[in-house]
Amino acid sequence: MSVPREFVLDEKLLDEAIALTDVDGEMAHKAIHHLLRQLLTMGLAHRDQWFVRLFNGDSDAEIDPDYAEHLDRRNCGLVSEWGRPHEEER
Repeated sequence: MSVPREFVLDEKLLDEAIALTDVDGEMAHKAIHHLLRQLLTMGLAHRDQWFVRLFNGDSDAEIDPDYAEHLDRRNCGLVSEWGRPHEEER
């Protein structure tokens, strides 16, 4: 049985980081800003259970057992590179 894992974040610190990465902030960065905003949204909806799902091109661990194995290897700290979708983007 897997044990639920959680992020524990200081709300005020997260708000400050969001402000810093906003378009007018000292460290403006669109991708980081939106990632932080998503974490805030997840935290504000504290009664919901969240599941983070990764994909690579057309591969998704829920439907591709090879990609699931790739993620399992990375999760164990093993070197694993996902092939085709990653290479086609270069």
